[in-house]
Amino acid sequence: MSAWDKATGARNTVTYPHHEIHSGSSYVVSDVQNVDTTTMQWMVTVPNVTKWPHMVFAFEANGEMQIVIKEGADRNGTNLLSAYNRNRNSTNKAGVIIHRAASGGTTDGATTLFSLRGGSTNVAGKTISGGSARDTNEWVLMQNTKYIVTVTTYANVYVSAIFDWYEHTDN
Repeated sequence: MSAWDKATGARNTVTYPHHEIHSGSSYVVSDVQNVDTTTMQWMVTVPNVTKWPHMVFAFEANGEMQIVIKEGADRNGTNLLSAYNRNRNSTNKAGVIIHRAASGGTTDGATTLFSLRGGSTNVAGKTISGGSARDTNEWVLMQNTKYIVTVTTYANVYVSAIFDWYEHTDN
């Protein structure tokens, strides 16, 4: 997006994802959990509409963790997390629903989209990340589909999960 500043004549430009924030179509869910040598799951549910989510998954931990993102789950979400519009003046609501934990069903999904293991157990202050830069880590998620994000830790660590997306009708 580009515009001219009336006072200075300077050209103002923002990226498309930044434009989505201003238009009220950008959302975020963040969740911090203590995960002690176990597995934590989040479920992302995309509604059956053509306003598709363009999502970046980001995770940080202060120790070793493995992240796996699978597509095509048939599970049910258990703990609904709040999605916030990044334009706090907008009344638009997210179509995507994110839960912490999932139950029932028979599969987390047949397609593994992403897998990463990193970090170091028993190293204080170590932070690792999976995902972040939108240009290389953005996923346009499939409509009418559930995704399971699994994080497994190998020590008592804190895991920060950030789901950052905008919803855009594609042609």
